[in-house]
Amino acid sequence: MTFSALKVACDQFRTLLHATTGRELVDPISVDEPHEPYDELHFIKLVSWSYVFLFEASHPATRHVLSLLRTGSPEDHRLVSSAFENVNNLRTVRAHNLLPESKRDDYRKRQAHIWLIRNGGDPLDWVSCCNSLSIEVTTAVERLIRKWSELTANEDDAASTVRELVITVDREWPPHAFDRIVEGAAGQVGLSGLDYVKYRESRLERWRELVGFFETQEHAVVAITSAIRLELEQLFGIRD
Repeated sequence: MTFSALKVACDQFRTLLHATTGRELVDPISVDEPHEPYDELHFIKLVSWSYVFLFEASHPATRHVLSLLRTGSPEDHRLVSSAFENVNNLRTVRAHNLLPESKRDDYRKRQAHIWLIRNGGDPLDWVSCCNSLSIEVTTAVERLIRKWSELTANEDDAASTVRELVITVDREWPPHAFDRIVEGAAGQVGLSGLDYVKYRESRLERWRELVGFFETQEHAVVAITSAIRLELEQLFGIRD
């Protein structure tokens, strides 16, 4: 299976969510797509693209549908959760400076190494790695599609199912959504050199709590943008 099959599945998921909710719940993906040959660079781009789709562009919709698999389809839940975890581990070891004294970082490194050996052999066969990851992520997305299709097939049941998803999306903003707001607010107060991700990590839960106070996403955006800018002004002052 190739990246093109994965992209088709992701587009189907995006289209299905839009058709059933009337909302664009999956953002466009701007990172580079992998192209032939199926070498190490292809694999790195495939990991990055998969990560962006699962953890950024389609979050929290994918996480919400995944949670619905837990009781009705435990085997599918295990399969999809495993794909999420593998993509996260493979991306983390490539994109972050992991600390040797961190047990969590060590676990991710070991799990990523195990995945590579199991799927690519020793020495690594990058064609096999690319094929295996494409199959794994495509299958996971297809299971999410199947579950959501089943839950929304009946018009009477679909209304409450869709409403729960929309509430989740409006209240559980993905971390990167706050990063953009912090970046914009920092620019407005003239603050340079701020590590947006590190700043957000210690405040994410509190900011999400604030978002939950508002009935619509539009109102929440205005309010949280104002709150973050005021917070930066109070901490660092306004600069020319």
